[in-house]
Amino acid sequence: MSAPGYSAVASDPMKGVDPVPPTYNAMNPPMPTTMPLQPQSFPAPPQTAIVPYMAQIPGVPAGLEYLTQIDHVVVNEKFSSAQRWGRNYEMVNNLGQRIFTGKQEVVCCGPLYNLHISDNNSKEVMQLLQPCQCTCSPNLEIHCPPGNIIGYSMWNWNAFVTSLSIQNATKQTVLVVVGPGFQTNLFGDVNFEVKSNDETQTVGMIRRESGHFTVQFPLDLDVNIKAVLIGSCFFLDQAIYQQRQRMRRRGRDHH
Repeated sequence: MSAPGYSAVASDPMKGVDPVPPTYNAMNPPMPTTMPLQPQSFPAPPQTAIVPYMAQIPGVPAGLEYLTQIDHVVVNEKFSSAQRWGRNYEMVNNLGQRIFTGKQEVVCCGPLYNLHISDNNSKEVMQLLQPCQCTCSPNLEIHCPPGNIIGYSMWNWNAFVTSLSIQNATKQTVLVVVGPGFQTNLFGDVNFEVKSNDETQTVGMIRRESGHFTVQFPLDLDVNIKAVLIGSCFFLDQAIYQQRQRMRRRGRDHH
């Protein structure tokens, strides 16, 4: 059978080809090589919801005013970098409104840990600093503003539990954070209880869930201690992160 649109060719080559020309479907006219540009509209990028501005409150460090009216903060890691600025964070309230942003500064031969926390106007309001002296300190200083220490988060070494002392500016222990030890699996969901100094009452929680941290504390807690608890959350997160890195290196060395 002949192909559609073409006449049959005689079996005898001496008879030649049927003089009826082949038929072709008409082609559309060629498209122009350049198309006229059409105006396009794109939706505006969504704006990040932020907490409303609060006027300065006497006796409260500048930038921490919003902490006086909340009882918890959610900490989300945004991204990490291998450059000078390492891990980056966003702190939000229960409505998802941004309160602070944080970025870790990584400098060779610098502090063991250095996190800068800024308000929504990009003004640095807090600094979390773990200095490295002749012997590296296992404790975290909470500065507000940078250069003014308002409290400390101090490790209490214990093989079976993770324990931190929450201290004020004069190094008096106000609260204690207690959680599972590093011998257990800290890489999943885990709770750290915030207890009174004598550990008889649980007054708050630092919860790690699905990669996010939630810091809960009494609404009427001193705002400086709220800031120290938030700093302790980052301190715990950094310790878990370093432990995970050590385990990964150990796994690669064994292969």
